[in-house]
Amino acid sequence: MLTGGPGSGRIGLSDRWWTLLVLLIPALIKCLFLRVDQVFEAHTMALDLLASGQFGHHYFGSWDRSFQFPVYTAILASIYGLGGGGHLALLFQVACGTLVAWFSMRLVHLLLEGHVRSRMIGWMAALLVGLDPFLGYYQVRMIHPFAWDMLLAVALVYMAMIADPDRRWIILLFFAMGGLAVLNRPTLGVFMLPFALRQPGFFLRLDRFPWKLMLVFLLFAPIGCWVLRNHALTGRYQLTSVTDQMIWMGQQEETEGGGYQADGTTYLHLLSIPERHRMFTPDPAERSELFRNKWKAERLAEPGLAWRMFAMKLKNFWLSRSAIGQDHVVGMPWAMALYRVHAMVLFGLLIVSQFFADRRFHYIGLSVLLLSLAQCAYYFETRHRLLVDPILISLALVVIARIGERIPRRERMIG
Repeated sequence: MLTGGPGSGRIGLSDRWWTLLVLLIPALIKCLFLRVDQVFEAHTMALDLLASGQFGHHYFGSWDRSFQFPVYTAILASIYGLGGGGHLALLFQVACGTLVAWFSMRLVHLLLEGHVRSRMIGWMAALLVGLDPFLGYYQVRMIHPFAWDMLLAVALVYMAMIADPDRRWIILLFFAMGGLAVLNRPTLGVFMLPFALRQPGFFLRLDRFPWKLMLVFLLFAPIGCWVLRNHALTGRYQLTSVTDQMIWMGQQEETEGGGYQADGTTYLHLLSIPERHRMFTPDPAERSELFRNKWKAERLAEPGLAWRMFAMKLKNFWLSRSAIGQDHVVGMPWAMALYRVHAMVLFGLLIVSQFFADRRFHYIGLSVLLLSLAQCAYYFETRHRLLVDPILISLALVVIARIGERIPRRERMIG
């Protein structure tokens, strides 16, 4: 069969064209807005990697070689090394956003398998994710790992829902992707949870032990090698040099546990003048010690501070924070209001999905919940929540479809 109507049960030429349209039209629209307004640490580290062969960020007057995780930096360095500039990096981010839309569509198809409108609802998910202005902003106006992180998160959730122990190549790909995701951003490991919940006996059974040992190696070897590399450079077993700094930032009430105060000024304004001078020490370990001593002292002085701030960050993760943050304080109150509605609707529908849907929703919902807990143990910025919005949008559309199925049934029963 060469053709099929939009949303029909058959995969036809028409359905493929609709899929291409809902994926490519948002991508083309975003390409009209490409402009490098901001670059972040990964940009500096990519340039250093090309120049020196090391992953370093020039931070407060000195080079910090263990500042951040290396995956997105290596991707940027490849783009720059092949002669691409900032706009090519943005195109890569738009491509990541397009793949996120595709995985969101596939997740809807999986959760609505057998539903007469599964394809139509999948296309809606792809369009909403592709055209989401909050997600798109990080793709088209700044060189930032957000779009890549988002792609790994959504792809990992989808793979966790389809991975079958009897299909070795899928399991191999899933664990390799998990290892890459954990090296890229360790909190992304929570999105492997649906597989563990779907297949609880996979690692408990001792059959095929060498095969399972290899999978564990694929998952943990990349981040283990990174820790060993950092120890060789700094003498400390650490993921990054700024972990203590992030913990301290996460318990500052003035920033609501983030990097910026309500007026747009940074956490640095909360440091004393001598402490700001110490930020320019050439040794990253001394900066780390400064923040470690500060957050420990603050917790001793106020024992409930860490828990109170943890609760505030969780509220900000699921609903919204009171201030919009860097560069957006003036002239964009509408964006903050729109985001609050956006966040509350998705949170509400996530709650509903845990009561009106099957266990697969519980698995996915629990992984997102664990991300919020893991992230809020450190510090929180709105982009950390936006990371899971494609998953939440997909769940929201599916639960609306499931509720819509029940209404006619109930009316027939009443009739």
